[in-house]
Amino acid sequence: MQVFLIEESSQKSFLKSIFKKVQILEDKIILNCECDNMKIKKQIKLIDNVANILKINNIKNIIISEKLSQNNQIVNLFYSKGLNIIEGKGLFKKLIVQIIEVICSQNKIKPYEKQISITVNGTSIYCINVVKELSKKFKTLNIVTNNINFFKPLKEQIWEEDGIIITLTNNKKKALAKSDLILNIDFPEEQINKYTIYDEGILINLEEKIKIKKKRFCGKIINDYKIQPKKNTMLEEFLNDEKYAKFNKNAITEVYIMNHPEEIKNIICK
Repeated sequence: MQVFLIEESSQKSFLKSIFKKVQILEDKIILNCECDNMKIKKQIKLIDNVANILKINNIKNIIISEKLSQNNQIVNLFYSKGLNIIEGKGLFKKLIVQIIEVICSQNKIKPYEKQISITVNGTSIYCINVVKELSKKFKTLNIVTNNINFFKPLKEQIWEEDGIIITLTNNKKKALAKSDLILNIDFPEEQINKYTIYDEGILINLEEKIKIKKKRFCGKIINDYKIQPKKNTMLEEFLNDEKYAKFNKNAITEVYIMNHPEEIKNIICK
């Protein structure tokens, strides 16, 4: 997978800021200007130049520095050019079972005594695999969905193969009311707030960041995750490269794992 890195320069140069605002170093584009202090028209022109460079190199996937990612205007301009900004969400999905195990450990939750619910609108290979894995770890598992009929074959398969009962429901008052953990695969904020949620539950969002509007809710909302590499591994050596110092570790790791899938075993979730 080909990816370009984009960052703002750490070294201020008056001449470069005037004559060479965009600099290319192998697979990295350096912006020799303060994007936060630029007017919108100049920001648009700058991102147009970057998009043209990426187009010439046939690149659609980018990782932007953590500083640039805090500038919503810049982020939206990149998206408007049809570019895919890698943020680590793909790796979040790959590691979700391991992450849930860490969450349970940190919150002293015994899965075989607790209930987990998965909120999801559509079926996918990913969803099916996650349901199968988590159904073996928790006392009870609910699939909360508007499309109950889509999941009936999966329910029957899990019962036939493993003797495990999962519940299919869309009861807005009861479905999530007793769930210690909720894995939200694709419910948007508006949809999930229509349900009664356990006051002390833990909500894990795989896609967008979501807030629970219920005033009594005092549980935890997890929109992100932290990782570290195992010691003395290729992954650790890769992440310690100064080249990636300005970038989100999860995003950098996601690309590395795409190219070296065997290294996923060397990720520690925190």
